[in-house]
Amino acid sequence: AKRLARTLLERYGERIRARLEAGKAAGEVSAALDIDAAVTLFVGTLQGLIMQSMLAGELARIRRDAPRVFAIYLAGIRSAT
Repeated sequence: AKRLARTLLERYGERIRARLEAGKAAGEVSAALDIDAAVTLFVGTLQGLIMQSMLAGELARIRRDAPRVFAIYLAGIRSAT
């Protein structure tokens, strides 16, 4: 189970990395963005939302909180131009 989870997270991280690199190349993401850190932050944020939702026993919590959390993430990585 650990190996499967690790593999899934690695693949998901690779997809996020590719999207961020494309965004950087298109000028949509800050040129100064540390992509490794941005990938770690995104995956960690998603894991945190899942954990909070599971602990609360309220899976709908993810749908409620994710858009607001993602908006903050985007504000931090977007290009100023």
